[in-house]
Amino acid sequence: MKDEPNTEWESQLHLNIQAVNSLSELLTYFIKMWPGSPARPPEEQEFAQTLLECMNRLKLEHSFDCLDVKNDDGNSKET
Repeated sequence: MKDEPNTEWESQLHLNIQAVNSLSELLTYFIKMWPGSPARPPEEQEFAQTLLECMNRLKLEHSFDCLDVKNDDGNSKET
């Protein structure tokens, strides 16, 4: 029996915005300190960059969803 990864299995992860920010900082540090190939596989860096882009999209989505729109008089609009 071959030891092949199961590519059909999926999962979900629920994160609050603080966790998204922390993971984003961690990934940024990881990418900065990544020793490069051949010490580490190049796919590792590509995966980290893809995951960081995902965290940035989540932060943008959070900003949009939690946007506090103001009227001309400075009061919050009701939606």
